[in-house]
Amino acid sequence: MNHKKIQRKQQAQIRLVNHRETAAVADVVRQFFGNIQPDGLTFYLSADEAFIIDISCSEELLPDLIRRLMRKELTAAEKSLLPEVFELKVRLQNKAGQRTWREQTRPADLRRSLRRLLHIALSEQTGHKFPWGTLSGVRPTQLALELLQKKQLRRDPAAGSNSSFLSEDKAAALRELEEYWKLSQPKAALALETAEAEQKLLNTIDPSNGDYIVYVGLPFCPSRCDYCSFITESAVAQASLLDAYVEAVIAEAKGVFRALKHPPSAVYFGGGTPTSLDEALFARYISGVLQEIPQGSGIEYTMEAGRPDTITAAKLAITREAGFNKICINPQSMIDETLAAVSRRHSVADTVTAVNLAREAGFNDINMDLIAGLPGDRKDGFLYSLDRVMELKPESITLHTLSVKRGAFLDEDGKAGDPFLPQIWLIRQIEEAQQQLRSAGYKPYYLYRQKTARSGLENTGFSRNQGSLYNVAMMSDEVAVVGLGSGATSKIISDSRANRLYNPKDLQTYIERIESIIEQKCDFFALN
Repeated sequence: MNHKKIQRKQQAQIRLVNHRETAAVADVVRQFFGNIQPDGLTFYLSADEAFIIDISCSEELLPDLIRRLMRKELTAAEKSLLPEVFELKVRLQNKAGQRTWREQTRPADLRRSLRRLLHIALSEQTGHKFPWGTLSGVRPTQLALELLQKKQLRRDPAAGSNSSFLSEDKAAALRELEEYWKLSQPKAALALETAEAEQKLLNTIDPSNGDYIVYVGLPFCPSRCDYCSFITESAVAQASLLDAYVEAVIAEAKGVFRALKHPPSAVYFGGGTPTSLDEALFARYISGVLQEIPQGSGIEYTMEAGRPDTITAAKLAITREAGFNKICINPQSMIDETLAAVSRRHSVADTVTAVNLAREAGFNDINMDLIAGLPGDRKDGFLYSLDRVMELKPESITLHTLSVKRGAFLDEDGKAGDPFLPQIWLIRQIEEAQQQLRSAGYKPYYLYRQKTARSGLENTGFSRNQGSLYNVAMMSDEVAVVGLGSGATSKIISDSRANRLYNPKDLQTYIERIESIIEQKCDFFALN
């Protein structure tokens, strides 16, 4: 059993009573203790001191009903089998005694309430305070927007989705994020500001009228960075597959868009690194796919150039002539020694050259990414890198926090240390970087979190213009996505629920099964 494998100082337990929400509990436990799997309905932990936490519901909740309720699949008759409201109770027992937290909640809010109360109990027990408080999900701006809208409707029941939020709405939402959800003041303010910016971008399109976005993926890179867990292949080692892969993606685009005639709102070429293709194949890839996608005015076209060492003047000219108006050039660090430490095979000079070439090619909307917390980086490395990037004056800068995922080389080597517990220096560094960007006229426009991010921190896009519609729409689960390429995900929204279809990740399988993939995707989008 799992608890016998742990080399523990003291045994601690978290026990579930009258419910089976082990995944929600594991989400919270991961932040404090790492990945721990339950033994039945009990989590066994190694802790500084022994404790027991019981998480109980006043009425038994059948797991199948809860699961289908969350998926919005229950019939009215099935809903009647669940209580309208029940008491959720989290009881902590330790050497100091006992403490209990209670909340009246609805079955639909079970997971959110459970995470909140368990986080409070574990924070009380361990003394660890996370900047995002009790929030463990990837989209904290979703809750922030809900609170803003709730405060707005309470003030003005006639307010519409395009109505502006007043300062009193924001102040009330800020208080609730800080006091009820336990966010730090900087994170609560960031969530609200970004939520409002995201909503403004989403209001520029109309998913109910068929608006959608397109993702085109090429899972090849010149080499693999230590922190990356994406299924990518070396463009050099897999050269024999490159032509066949490009033709398969073009065939997929032709098959899907033969029936889908409504132009997309945004098109994003990502990866991997699309610019890892040689210039001739790169031109074939772009032109072949774009000629199948319905054209229209005002479409946002973005090229994820990514690795500066793959960018040439010729590829930039090809990209610009194809109609792309945004490009991403991602140094991740502006220190050569740090780049080498994470096996990123380009130099700072390559980054500067790539940005200058992009400007010469006519690009006036450049995004650049940086990662905080990279192993081997010096203590001031992230802020130093930000200074260097800001000297290049990109229109957008995205600040990422290192996230060590399963399958990444860092996870195998253990270079990144503990990715879960709060590190004050890293939290302050991120906040200082964000303030520096604000002072220079950049504003946050989209935000998401990853479950294994160091210190439980976030990734935030800052921009001097409106930012990237694609980024916001992709994270929102409000906009349909046509995903092309190996490992790409397509998405449709039905009854406020996102339904997904996944392309095969294996390159050979994707290439060989392309006809059946096209047929399945047309069925998914009801295009046949």
